[in-house]
Amino acid sequence: MSNSKFLPVPSGGKKTGRTFKLEDVLECFSKPALIRELIYLVGGTVVRGEGNDVDVVIRAGDLPPALTEAILFRLFRAFSSYFNIPYDETPKYLHITINDYGPYTDYIPLFSLALVPRQPVKIFRMSHPGMEIIEKSRRELIVGGYAATSDIDAVKERISEKALQSIFKTFKQTPSEFRNLMWDHTSTQIGVLLEKYEDKETYVDERGWYIIGKLRYDIPVAKTIAKKIIENPAEFGFSVKIGVPGDEIKQVCLGDVCFTEIEEAYFIETSITPNPANPATKPLKVITK
Repeated sequence: MSNSKFLPVPSGGKKTGRTFKLEDVLECFSKPALIRELIYLVGGTVVRGEGNDVDVVIRAGDLPPALTEAILFRLFRAFSSYFNIPYDETPKYLHITINDYGPYTDYIPLFSLALVPRQPVKIFRMSHPGMEIIEKSRRELIVGGYAATSDIDAVKERISEKALQSIFKTFKQTPSEFRNLMWDHTSTQIGVLLEKYEDKETYVDERGWYIIGKLRYDIPVAKTIAKKIIENPAEFGFSVKIGVPGDEIKQVCLGDVCFTEIEEAYFIETSITPNPANPATKPLKVITK
């Protein structure tokens, strides 16, 4: 008798006269597949080579709102960091239009929507015990980890120790019902942040701001994410979204490395994501499941 906790998946029995080996199928689908151009630079910077603002068109009228929101966040965050503009003021300079048909003036394609193969290839067996924990139990999934550190992140920003303390302070001042734990900075709330859980609590130390998150059980997407975290917490990290006053950022160069240093900031929200802007926030730690 099989040890699997799931129904078996026998062969359908249909004879096609062909045999398809796993390695051949993987090779068939091993290259990226372009779906369409997605994001375009338009306006004066394209027509004249410069402008007082920047115009972008996203051909995303048919994309899910949560995905569109994640794309917007990434674009605004990158623009804010590169041009040293406070994040909250970025929409004054970066104008983004979302439509169904793409650009309507001269344009430069910036990003394409594509299917990119996962590497390395791994088979996920449905008999894996970690795949059942959330469905079989009503116990809470509590995770911990660093939401921010003073390392230079992927968008060349660094949060100073002073800013880490101000983020922590404003987090504690935030009412508990607004301490949302989101998925990848989209509008999907997958849990809440806790100031304390049993003998563990959130704090700031020499490394950064450590937080505790509690995942919800009442929506399928949160259950799916929880399963993946339990199976491989090293693939996920926290990512904090902060507000930065306009006069609290400066450009710093240490040798050949230049970056934006944030000297004061306030808490907005925190997400769990497979791609945190600061890779030093990986991995998550499963406290209890």
